[in-house]
Amino acid sequence: MKKDTAKLKCIFWALVLVASLIPVFMLAPYDAAAGDDYNYGAAAHLAYKATGSVLAAVKAAAGTTLYTYKTWQGTWFDCFVFCLHPEVFSDRGYVLVPFIFVILQIIAYTIFAHHFIKEKWRLGGLYYLEAALIFLTFSFQLVPSQKSAIFWWVGSVHYAMPMCMALIGVVLGDRFLERGKTGDLIGLSVIAALMGGATYPAALLLPIVVFVLWLERAVIRREAARRDALLVIPLMLEGIGLYLSFAAPGNAVRSATDIGNGAEPTGGAVATILASITFSVTDAYESFICQKTLVIAGVLIIAISAIPALFELKSRDKAMFRKRFFHPVLFIATAFLINAAMYAPRLYAGGVVSSGYFNFNFWVFFLCITACAIYLMGFVIALLNLEPSGKSGNILGYVIMIGAILVCAYFGRHGIKEYTDYVCLEYYLSGQAADYKDQIELQRRLMEEEGVTDVIVPGINNEQGPLMHMPVVEDPKNIDNYMTALFYGKNSCRSMPRPEWIAQYGEKYGVSQ
Repeated sequence: MKKDTAKLKCIFWALVLVASLIPVFMLAPYDAAAGDDYNYGAAAHLAYKATGSVLAAVKAAAGTTLYTYKTWQGTWFDCFVFCLHPEVFSDRGYVLVPFIFVILQIIAYTIFAHHFIKEKWRLGGLYYLEAALIFLTFSFQLVPSQKSAIFWWVGSVHYAMPMCMALIGVVLGDRFLERGKTGDLIGLSVIAALMGGATYPAALLLPIVVFVLWLERAVIRREAARRDALLVIPLMLEGIGLYLSFAAPGNAVRSATDIGNGAEPTGGAVATILASITFSVTDAYESFICQKTLVIAGVLIIAISAIPALFELKSRDKAMFRKRFFHPVLFIATAFLINAAMYAPRLYAGGVVSSGYFNFNFWVFFLCITACAIYLMGFVIALLNLEPSGKSGNILGYVIMIGAILVCAYFGRHGIKEYTDYVCLEYYLSGQAADYKDQIELQRRLMEEEGVTDVIVPGINNEQGPLMHMPVVEDPKNIDNYMTALFYGKNSCRSMPRPEWIAQYGEKYGVSQ
């Protein structure tokens, strides 16, 4: 493919991605901490408010992490990061959250695509960037929960952040296998150690994929080196982190709560493996292909866009090309099992999970089928010894791609109201976002009022859109009330119906509606 054409395609998809994110960034000024953010960040916030010291906030966060470890859950690294959200340091800081997690995902997926598409598979030019931009566009739009992917600190830290860490860790692991550089091993070791305290599916994803990459190198290519044994270092570090996570006393408390809420553990490792394999198929079909049908359009666009890069690679080294793309059954089976493995923690514990877990399953599924589609495209070209078909062939390819997209769009139209741009625009244009911003600013003002220890706030708009609300309610013993009061250092807080609150307190605080 000509360089100018490749650049134009990348510019086009970059513009599409940026345009698709405009509704997301329109809502950034309306984002605010809530519920779990308050709970985890309370000690750090009060320490920072009292001292102005970031170090004091970090020490307090460590204390909260230890307390949580003993009383609720063992994912110590995620919990530590939970405690340091932007609103800990500034009541206006939470608006940064969508930017943080959008940028983090763009960086991680682009690095991942560059390594495996350009460096590993040697597909030249800018195809890796084109594929990454297309993937990101569809990923942001189709993600099951916008809260836990973009807008909510706790949900995004628990799922989006570890997913990105796993992608970078996989790249570092493969680079070490290929190059043997100490820096890659150190970087992988740091990430692996932290992943031991992260959400369990991500903690599984990293070592499983690195092991598969080593197996491919050792068994299929027969290029294993003595230095490969050094991968035991990050493996041991993650194992230590996972042991600490599994051994947390708080896990028993949470497990009992989940079982009380209907969780039904699978009953052992073998049952979990079998359930993961079967459930990964049904979940992919029901939750992603049926509900997020446009994901197939994204895969088709990426796969068809790979054709020029695949032909260019084939023209450089036909024998190498045939060897690289001639194990489709093994490749697909491996991708299938990796995807299935991500369901194991969820099924082992009984299936009671937050919305972020569905995001994680979606991301892994999307990556796996995209990789399989590109690989199958290379396999077909190698098997049939296809050659570039000229301008008319390219036109036909684009016609087929557009037709496939239109078909997917038709069958996926029923789910459009759950797509990110629709959800964000609806929340913004309806005025609900503006209402929420005004109401949460008043709530902050009331919660920060000096001399008041038992705070009464007006009820807030709970039309959440893509944002996370855990509103203060009328029962002062409610957990969300407790967490909010804790963050602001109050004894208690409760809400009152807004008209009643305005009638009783509106004049005092200058609120008339």
